[in-house]
Amino acid sequence: MLVDDEYMNSMGMKQLIDWSALGFTVTKTFTLAEKALADVIAHPPGVIITDMNMPNVPGPEFVRRVRAAQPDTVIIVLSGYGDFDYVRASLQSGALDYLRKPVDPDELTAALAKAKAQLAQVAKRHAVTALAKQQQVQQLLVTPLGYTDAAIQRALHLTVPAERRVVAILNLQRPELTDFLNHSGAVNGYFWQQKDAFLLLEGDWPNVRHWLSTLPAGVGPARRLVVISPLAPTLADLHDSYIQVLHAAQRTYFYQSADGLMVIPESPEAQGKLPIPTLDQVMAELAPLDFDQLTEQTLALYDVLTQQRAAVAYAKQLGLVVLMAVNARSHHRLPHYDHYVSRINAVTTVAALTETLQQAIADGRAVHDNHFSASVQRVVELIQKQYQDPLQLTEIADDLHLSPIYLGQLFKKETGATFSQYLVNWRIERAKAILHRSDTDIGQIAELVGYQNNGYFYKVFKKQVGVSPRVYRAQERQMLV
Repeated sequence: MLVDDEYMNSMGMKQLIDWSALGFTVTKTFTLAEKALADVIAHPPGVIITDMNMPNVPGPEFVRRVRAAQPDTVIIVLSGYGDFDYVRASLQSGALDYLRKPVDPDELTAALAKAKAQLAQVAKRHAVTALAKQQQVQQLLVTPLGYTDAAIQRALHLTVPAERRVVAILNLQRPELTDFLNHSGAVNGYFWQQKDAFLLLEGDWPNVRHWLSTLPAGVGPARRLVVISPLAPTLADLHDSYIQVLHAAQRTYFYQSADGLMVIPESPEAQGKLPIPTLDQVMAELAPLDFDQLTEQTLALYDVLTQQRAAVAYAKQLGLVVLMAVNARSHHRLPHYDHYVSRINAVTTVAALTETLQQAIADGRAVHDNHFSASVQRVVELIQKQYQDPLQLTEIADDLHLSPIYLGQLFKKETGATFSQYLVNWRIERAKAILHRSDTDIGQIAELVGYQNNGYFYKVFKKQVGVSPRVYRAQERQMLV
């Protein structure tokens, strides 16, 4: 911005140097100090070059008022006066530099270089301040007791009671929104999680709707998904509001939902969702199905989950249950079982999850079609139905009127595992399934899968899985968070 009561001086200044080569653009010129001050308040420039000898508003007073309104604006003053006291007054008021009229191009270029360096320092300071504020907002929302930090309350202006909500705007490029959020009076603060902005919004619902209407083009609900939490009655409720918004965002990505405005209801009852079957019910329903029926039922289940936007953790747990059913139908010989478990835990969309399950079902079908002999099939069925009992190969061989040695060799040839290995594998898989879906005491789980000695169960489980039952349960649940 150029300010000089003589219009031709400003025009001459614009032609004096190559402004663009120095990284500047002359956006406005003013001949009246009062009009310049009004524009500075509404549209703060990076640099002002102003004559000190302006009518109505003395130069030092103009500098003071600019500094009061926009402390980060850099001011360079011009004057034809040689009075050092007048120059000193302008510098003491906050001007960066002083140039004598007529202005020398080299001196102006040097002064602008100083201005550019100061603006860079200002930008760096703002970036550090903004980062610190984002960390405060993140601590407030993500940490359950973040609201108790008095310093955070003061920094985010939370000491005065107000209506507040947590808002998420998803899948953004940061420059699209950052400047808007930094200058939005309704936003107490915000932070980023990858491409998602989480912010604390202040105001009643009519003000919230007005704020939504002011979002930059390409950022509002017409182009992005915007999630708004219920009203947080107190600061202590902000963490729960954040968790609600976070889970809604996760479901949006997982189910690849369309853009729009999602307002989370005040109470869970208001969501009107149908009850989702428990994992035990699903396992019972899938167990008797053949592979075609298993594929059809699995896809139908995930259609329901997609319509209801079920929790992502539940969708993955359900995937593991389906995988267990496929493994059982495949006589516990599903190839790459552990790989499928890892894939299910790592998927980011429901489409990837159903594709993984369909691949597992296809692999299971291929294994199942390689039929066992009648004797081995009988042993497999006994293990799968009576694994809780103290099964012995010799007793089974007697019932089948076969030599235990012959039956053992035949079983290993067809299944790829000894009788004892197959029984242990089946028992440990059943134990893993229970650890996945319940809080049943580990000692009780040992008995449920056929181990009367808890210590021996721990030893066998760790040998098979690599970790203890307790650690396995914790790890699996952590992966599903």
